[in-house]
Amino acid sequence: MSKDILTIQNLKVHFTQKKGIVKALDGVDVFLREGFTTSLAGESGCGKTTLAKTILQFYRPQEGVINFEGKDITLKGNESVIRKNIQIVFQNPFASVDPRYTVFKTFNEALSISKKVKRHEAEEIIVETLKEVELDLDILHRYPHQLSGGQVQRVCIARAIINRPPLVILDEPTSSLDITTASKIIELLDKLKEHLGVTFLFISHNLRVLRKISDYCFIMYYGKIVEYGPKELVYKNPLHPYTRLLIEASYYKLKSIPEPGLFVSGCPFKERCSSRMSECDNPCPRHEPQKGHFVFCHLYK
Repeated sequence: MSKDILTIQNLKVHFTQKKGIVKALDGVDVFLREGFTTSLAGESGCGKTTLAKTILQFYRPQEGVINFEGKDITLKGNESVIRKNIQIVFQNPFASVDPRYTVFKTFNEALSISKKVKRHEAEEIIVETLKEVELDLDILHRYPHQLSGGQVQRVCIARAIINRPPLVILDEPTSSLDITTASKIIELLDKLKEHLGVTFLFISHNLRVLRKISDYCFIMYYGKIVEYGPKELVYKNPLHPYTRLLIEASYYKLKSIPEPGLFVSGCPFKERCSSRMSECDNPCPRHEPQKGHFVFCHLYK
């Protein structure tokens, strides 16, 4: 049985604004199984990217633990653990690379930061990595503006895997690409997972995309996890009203998507839920209607 490479427990990240305190993450628990792809789904503003940036310690949590292979990476002094073992691929590929760098220099810089290698060794690693992301060698001396969006995103993926980190976070990596290119990127990521044994955390609002690539799925709303489990259970039998809304939104546009809100007591989804009842003003308990399939909802009391 696969172990958990990363576990997050009771993670809280709050931001103070003029209108009050926004609880971007409000007691989040997540686990990532080694060698699998775990998806994190939810609308914009639900806290997905905040979670990714907190894993990388761009944000410091007010509470909670992020345990990576036995070490709490929220503690000072463990920064090197993150740098060596966790990489991220962002949504906008062109904003993620230095426009003054050729592809070769981008790769060479990534290598030099993490390990000391001789020039001929670096060239061999770069060529091998380029082949793994299915790019031709002739792009090595090109600049980002000379490449397509799909090619630059493959460069970003190659940069993320070049030092063989065990965990890569993918933050909406296909949302800025056309459908055909995005589909090819999904196929590439699946191949890399099998070839390298890498663990992926794939963040997106699009459940149709996530269904293609995920092994496990967590649904987030207003800074809370509302449902999680193996992909097929979550997609074939969604339990939380919000999960069902997201699946519907994969095919039809939602009528309204609220801005990130201030703290509300009880269920964070209650203002939009057609099944709302008086119990929804109380904290949601965790239920397991199916083995391994969990939901935070009063409908399953």
